[in-house]
Amino acid sequence: YIAAYVPIRNQSNKVIGYLNLPYFSKETELKNEISGFVVALINFYILLFALAIVMALFISNYITQPLRIIRNSISNIRLGKKNELILVSRKDEIGALVNEYNRMVNELAASAELLVKSERESAWREMAKQVAHEIKNPLTPMKLSIQHLERTWKNHPDKMQEMIEKTAKTLIEQIDSLSNIATEFANFAQMPKINNEVINLAEVIEGTCNLYKDTEGIKIIHSIYIPNIQEGIAPNLPLFGDKEQLSRAFSNLIKNGIQAIPEGEKGIINITISDNQDSYIVSISDNGSGIPEDKTDKIFNPNFTTKTTGMGLGLAIVKNSIESMRGSITFETTLGVGTTFIVKIPKYNKEN
Repeated sequence: YIAAYVPIRNQSNKVIGYLNLPYFSKETELKNEISGFVVALINFYILLFALAIVMALFISNYITQPLRIIRNSISNIRLGKKNELILVSRKDEIGALVNEYNRMVNELAASAELLVKSERESAWREMAKQVAHEIKNPLTPMKLSIQHLERTWKNHPDKMQEMIEKTAKTLIEQIDSLSNIATEFANFAQMPKINNEVINLAEVIEGTCNLYKDTEGIKIIHSIYIPNIQEGIAPNLPLFGDKEQLSRAFSNLIKNGIQAIPEGEKGIINITISDNQDSYIVSISDNGSGIPEDKTDKIFNPNFTTKTTGMGLGLAIVKNSIESMRGSITFETTLGVGTTFIVKIPKYNKEN
């Protein structure tokens, strides 16, 4: 504020005091100036802080962009497919990191190629071992029969006719066994050409059931639970797949069910078809002996079987056939009660 000072004199003109008069009219203006300065200073710092944030984001984005590229490239790495390299000409730490990434991708590609080659060789070795094992089984009785025939010809020529007939029967049986081995391995390797077309699931099931309907001691029950199907009219349940493969798959499942039924018991094979929105569900159940718990996780493995005969390729072939039609197969089993195989196959859709 402004203050005025006035001297006070007496009659002799001597100063006896001073009168101070403060003037407060400028105080408000001064406060306004101070406030304006403070506000301007605050706004300046806020603007400066905002600019600093924008610059920090820009700089950090510029710095981390190569790292994001590397991160995305690493996340897209897939074993067994060609992975793209990152092209960069930088000589700093980021460039060194990219070079290490490219080196890792090249080494991974080489390792994947070696792994595929090793797995392929291992698969061929395993298949060759299995083929050799299965071929030896029929060859042994064939060899013994020929040797026995030779001894009979030398020591008992009067029994040659009977021995020739017996040997011929044995040889024919073992040749048929070799033929079955070749057929099963060919089917497992999917050597037959796949002929996908629109087929009627109901016709395939009915035709397969007719093959086994006269089996002695076995009763086959065939039921269809599909909405909006008129009774007495053959239903049309379209799906896209290979009719022969699908028929062989269902035939294999029915045959497995029949073989699972203990000797001397009345067998019942129950086959049902139901609707599950965009798929058909086919259930094939038997009243056999069931599958032991310690073998359930191996049931679809090649070369595994719970029977004393066969090569264990049947269910593996069935699984391959169903999956080639974009379907799936599972099973439920109870010891002493039976087993149910559940096949799920997508319906035919013209749009797909």
